[in-house]
Amino acid sequence: MRIMRIIVGLMVLGLVAACAVEEGASVQQIDAARAVTDKPPSIAVVTMVKRRDNRAAHSALVINGSQQVIYDPAGSFSHPELVERGDILYGANDRLVDYYERYHARSAYFVHVQKFNVSPEVAEIALNRAQAQGPSPKMFCNIDTVAVLNEVPGFGGLKSSFFPEDLRRQIAQKPGVQNRYLYEEDHGKNVPMN
Repeated sequence: MRIMRIIVGLMVLGLVAACAVEEGASVQQIDAARAVTDKPPSIAVVTMVKRRDNRAAHSALVINGSQQVIYDPAGSFSHPELVERGDILYGANDRLVDYYERYHARSAYFVHVQKFNVSPEVAEIALNRAQAQGPSPKMFCNIDTVAVLNEVPGFGGLKSSFFPEDLRRQIAQKPGVQNRYLYEEDHGKNVPMN
């Protein structure tokens, strides 16, 4: 029992130390970077999946509402044309969303996009929830993605876990899901950093 308390205490201490601090782009930078598409409003769960065992390793969202953004909780992706605040990448036009997906698709991983067409109101709720979520500690990509989605009409009731594969399987059961898979090879190539 004493060992369990020590382990739990160390875990809590680690989580507190890992808590992310809200910093990043200013309101002016976010407004200037705003990316608006002519595509219908949508929410896409973007999952990076290990080819070796077909298990998801990272969860993110692409939200296309009043503007298109990438919500990349606990992610490390950056690009000079994107501005970031609270794990949201602003300025995510279609070209940069494609770049984001291709950046993660390589010989060891493929990208599974599970997209839903939604009303403008639902897309805006998702955007507002992602903005309210704030930055995520490392390893919390799936927990925070589920926290955002559970507040969005049509997505509630998702079970939270640290494992992105759990979310990928739950999302696959939702009506109206449109699946897309992206495979790329990087053997012998330089993987782009930006």
